[in-house]
Amino acid sequence: MGESETAALVDQITSAVLHRLAEASDRIVVGVSNRHVHLSRADLQTLFGLDELTLYRPVRQPQDFAAEQIVAVHGPRTSFARVRAMGPCRPKSQVELSRTDAIALGIDAPLTQSGHLDAAGPIDIEGPRGTIHLDHAAIVAARHIHMGPAHAKAWGLADQDRVQVRFDGERGGVLHNFIVRLKDDWIPEIHLDTDEANALGLHTGDYGTLIRR
Repeated sequence: MGESETAALVDQITSAVLHRLAEASDRIVVGVSNRHVHLSRADLQTLFGLDELTLYRPVRQPQDFAAEQIVAVHGPRTSFARVRAMGPCRPKSQVELSRTDAIALGIDAPLTQSGHLDAAGPIDIEGPRGTIHLDHAAIVAARHIHMGPAHAKAWGLADQDRVQVRFDGERGGVLHNFIVRLKDDWIPEIHLDTDEANALGLHTGDYGTLIRR
């Protein structure tokens, strides 16, 4: 059997296994996202004098990690002194906040997807080597679900689909408008910010159940 045939067989088996898993359970693990920043290499250099972020601990998604680098973020009303950077570096810097965070800072941060920064709010970021002002960087991340293409296929979903998720527990409920986001190496994971998680009594490692119509 040639390499291409072997690869095709592996893909076929993987797809079949994922489809069976999806049929057996629509439960997806929850990741609660606290306020954090993503930095471009240019801004990392200004703030820290570094070319790369350094690993603090890995997170669930492959290649992503919490970095050792901590910044302060400043708004018109107040500041947050310790906000962790997430790696690796991005093409553009952004600050992801909860709605409560944005109100406290005095920033009009739009609800949008990560990387969609045209209407993002202004914010100042301070590191040990300097401070930068960004006109379009502060957002409230739209609730979303990471998954790979094979997982999406097994669940009958496509990139940018919107789905509902049910959460159990004493404060459980159903949340709408989770955006399905695909990447080849992503693992299924529900991302909520701290406002959403606290409202439903959720923690990282809990589960939500995908509602498939």
